[in-house]
Parts: sequence; structure tokens; C-alpha cells
Amino acid sequence: MSKADDLHTELFIPDEAVRERAVRKLAALGPAGAEALGTALRDESHRIRRQAAAALGRLAAPKSTSSLVPLLGDPDIEVRRAAAWALKRIGVEAIEHLITALHNQDGNIRAMAAFVLGEIGNKWAFDPLIYILGDQQAIVREQAAVALGKLKHPYAIEHLIDALADIDDSVRKAVTRALLNIGEPALDALDDALNAPDWVRRATVAATLNHFKHPRAVQALIRAMEDPHKAVRQSAAEALSELRARKAIPVLLAGLQDPAQEVRSVSAIGLGRLGDLAAVPALIERLRDRSPDVRSYTASALGTLRSAEAVEPLIGLLEDYSEDVRAQAAFSLGAIGDGRAAPSLVSALYDRNDLVRAYAAAALGDIGDPQAAGSLVELLGFPDENLAGLAYSALVRIGPAAAPALKAAANHDDPDVRARAAEILKMMGKAERGTGPLPALGEVLKKLKN
Repeated sequence: MSKADDLHTELFIPDEAVRERAVRKLAALGPAGAEALGTALRDESHRIRRQAAAALGRLAAPKSTSSLVPLLGDPDIEVRRAAAWALKRIGVEAIEHLITALHNQDGNIRAMAAFVLGEIGNKWAFDPLIYILGDQQAIVREQAAVALGKLKHPYAIEHLIDALADIDDSVRKAVTRALLNIGEPALDALDDALNAPDWVRRATVAATLNHFKHPRAVQALIRAMEDPHKAVRQSAAEALSELRARKAIPVLLAGLQDPAQEVRSVSAIGLGRLGDLAAVPALIERLRDRSPDVRSYTASALGTLRSAEAVEPLIGLLEDYSEDVRAQAAFSLGAIGDGRAAPSLVSALYDRNDLVRAYAAAALGDIGDPQAAGSLVELLGFPDENLAGLAYSALVRIGPAAAPALKAAANHDDPDVRARAAEILKMMGKAERGTGPLPALGEVLKKLKN
């Protein structure tokens, strides 16, 4: 009896330590131990299965392929990884078994088989991988896309473009990465697909082009801003906004006049991201848009641009009938930080909507106007801890100029107001003496909730 046969017998001994030692000795035998290691792949211990798979990977033994493939669906992730690595090491001689595994009933095995085929990178895997882009399980479709991206062959492009409409976000992201890996040929095909008769296809293609940091992608999206379907124009505007290409400014300005409110909204956001102050007058005009969504997104864009010219129009929006618009106007006024907004923001502290009050409190802290301190002190006792925390933070940021209002709170009826005002004064004193930092907003909210 050979040494491998003796060690094979030890693989059936109940003592796990004995079996584990046998696996190590079999691995040391090289190819002579490969057949016996195949038995260890079925061991009840995940450690032994993993060690046996890793050993067979180091040996790159083709005859072990059929035994390794089932481990791609092993309950233990480390065993699955070891089996995948081993099959990759075996390489081309494992492809036939891996392609067969793409039809296994276990979705984990199908997914891992797709992954390994991508790692091996052989042309015979193209058609089987394209086929499982339509698999019933998202993880399988995702790994098929990942593998096709690694193979980088233009043959897969049209099928990947079809898969951009997948219902699962992780699959769509994997498909996008695959197209990016393929590169220029994929960009050519995406450009052509913007002329497809199906608007859904055109919209998904436009949404994908924002990942291609290439002048041709920008030009294609600029053309898509003239598409007859609003969903395509919206996707194009969003993509141009993400790309932040200055060539897009004229079409985004035109997008502010689009018949679809979704396109007007996204165009406004894009102009804010591009940071061109020349867009401010056109954005201010859109603050009178009939759609509250457009008014809100436009207010956000103006806050991003931090234009003093927008302060008065944004103050006017604090009276808007839409609470979302009022809240965004308050937030943007805080971002701009102009003292002219302070009196109106103080009034907004009494808005009927909690979010408007919260953003107004935060904005007053950003502006740092001591005239707001008295109103902010009143909010220290507000039942909404987030709002009370924002008022607390705003008073801290106003600093010593808020001290008179905080000292006056010593006689307040609400014990929470008295306690929190005293605490702020104490912290300000420590900060002035250099013996303690002022708290961040997150620390304030945590303290109030405790």
C-alpha cells in the first residue's frame, strides 16, 4: 500500500485533527496525493474542505475539477473562495465543467462558475455567459456581467446594453462596469443605441454614459437632450450633471424651459453643480415655476452657487405654499450665509412644518446673526430633539454674541431651556479660556437624546 493510500485511510478517522494532518501530508506528496485530496473535499469540516481545495489549486490537478465544482455552492464562504481559486489555477481544462455548472440548480454554483470563467478568460465562455445574463437570480446575472467585462470582447456589447434595463440595481452596475472595461467599442455602441426606436433603451443608455469620462459621451448626451421622450432627456440631463462638463451649460440652460418638470428640475441641479454664476439669472427666473419640485431643485442649485443675487428671491420662497420649497429655501439661505436673510429665517422658526423650522435654525447658525439668539433659545426646550439640537448648535456657532440671550434664559419657565442655555455658556467660557472645544452637531444631538 502506498503512502497516499495510508493517508487516504486516515481521512475517515473521526478525530478531525488526524484528518487535517492527513490533508497536509497528502498536499506535500504533490500529484500523488491529488486523488485522495478529492475525498477530503467532502469532509464534514469546513476547514478540511478549504485546505483540500487550496492544496488541489496549488497542484492545478485537472482530474479534481468535477469534485471542486460542487464546492462553489459550499455553505462556507472560505471554502467557496478556495474552490474558485483552485479552478482558476486549473484553467482551460476546467472550462467544460464550469460551463456545465452554469446550468446547476444551485444559484450560488451558477454565479461562482460565471465568476471563475471570467477569471480564466477563455473565448469558449462567451455564449454560455451571455445566456445566463437572463438567469432568474440576480446574483447569477451580476456575475455573468462581471465575467463578460473581464473578457473584454466586443461580441458581448449588444447583450450587455440590453441588460442595462435589468430590474436589479446590482446587475445594472455590474453591466455598466463591464461596458467600461470593454472601452471604446462599447462607447461606439452606446452612441449608436441613442438612436434606437425603444425609448426605454435610449434612456438607460443615456443614464450609463455618465460613467464614460470621455468628450464623445458628453456630445452624445448633448444630442440626447433633444430626444422626443422626456425620460431620455431627463437621463441625459442627469448624466451631464454628473459629468460636470462645461460644454453642457447651454443645453442645461435650455433644459430649464423644457416642457417636462423632471427635465427642468434636473437641469437646475446640473447648473448648480457646474458652478457657473452666469446661470444665476435664469435659475432665479425658475423660482416662479409652476412646479414645486422645480422651485425646490432650483433653490438648491442657487444655494450651491452661493450667489448674493439669489438672496432676496430665496427669502420670498420662505412664504411658498409648498413646505419642501420653504425648507429648501431656508437651507440654501444658510449655505449662502448672507445676513439679509436673518429676520425672515427667524420668522421661519415658527413655521408650521418641522423641517422648515430645523433648516431655518441651522441657517441662522450658518449666518451667525446675534439678533436670532433670543428666538433660538426658545427652541432649546422644543420636544423635537433634532430641532432643539440645531438651535443649540446655532447658538454655539453664534458664539459670545449670543451670551445676553443665554444669560436671560436663567429665569425661563422651562427647565430644559435653563439647563441647556447654562451648558452653552459654560462651554463658551471653556473655549474662551482654551480649556475645551465646542461640540460638533452630532455630539449635541447625541447628548440631547441621552
